[in-house]
Amino acid sequence: MHKAKIFGIGLSRTATRTLAAALNLLGIRTKWFPADPTTYSELISGQFSLTILRHYDALTDTPVVPYYPQFDAIYPGSKFILTVREKESWLRSAEKHWTQFDFRGAEPPQAPFWRKFGEFIDCCVYGCHAFQRERFSYVYDTHIENVRRYFQDRPGDLLVMNICAGEGWEVLCPFLGREPPDILFPKVDSFNSPLLR
Repeated sequence: MHKAKIFGIGLSRTATRTLAAALNLLGIRTKWFPADPTTYSELISGQFSLTILRHYDALTDTPVVPYYPQFDAIYPGSKFILTVREKESWLRSAEKHWTQFDFRGAEPPQAPFWRKFGEFIDCCVYGCHAFQRERFSYVYDTHIENVRRYFQDRPGDLLVMNICAGEGWEVLCPFLGREPPDILFPKVDSFNSPLLR
């Protein structure tokens, strides 16, 4: 039996990096957007007992999103955090991200792999790997509805959190059974933040 984990199952651009940083500040070893070759190989082959979870206690962002029911079965007792955001704001942010992101944040040797992984996971989550407003809007609504329905009889296992609207330690820490740290809740919007390492 695998040890319980924490899974951030919000879509990209819902403060998933900030959530990862906050979990790391709580001493929970967290990986934002796990996109290494081993994880890629495991996901495309339907192997959801991930090697990366031998080294981390939490994962966040879209590589987690399509597989939360499988992670729930494999890692019993886990906690799930659905980060949300006002939808029009999210759509504007998503459009900007998908139309401007060109992999400059990755090291040059990694850029082709990042592109391949990004296209794979975008197709898993959104059904396309380019921004399409109507499709993204549909996926946003459907994902939230499906997550709420999945956990409807287990409210203690799911936290719906709007970090973009200012929610922070006061909702996260009680859900995880942790004392709030005496520091400000982080705000991270950088691939290279030390809080994500």
